[in-house]
Amino acid sequence: MPKEIISHKPELSKERLFEIFQNHFSGKYEVYESRLLGTDFVVKKSAWTGVSVRLIQKKDKTMIYYSAFAPSAAVRIFFMGLIPMLICYATVWKEIQNEIKEFIESAQEFH
Repeated sequence: MPKEIISHKPELSKERLFEIFQNHFSGKYEVYESRLLGTDFVVKKSAWTGVSVRLIQKKDKTMIYYSAFAPSAAVRIFFMGLIPMLICYATVWKEIQNEIKEFIESAQEFH
């Protein structure tokens, strides 16, 4: 799971991170809270394409973990084998994951 270590921001909460992503991606992607293990919220482009996001606060650093996946449980159960996952990662998953990375690296709220 890729991660970005941002400026140490102990005041940054999961709720605030969710708001930042929601404000930035509203109108383009759906951003919603998730109950998936290891995920705070999801940035969803389609049933096949999305990114899970998680905030981790350590004593001396703030990290944002993100990973591309299929947001739809039905897609994950019925269509995701090794070959489809590799195809998705090489195409649409890599694209959205890079978009999230670029946003984290450039967003003023994280510096």
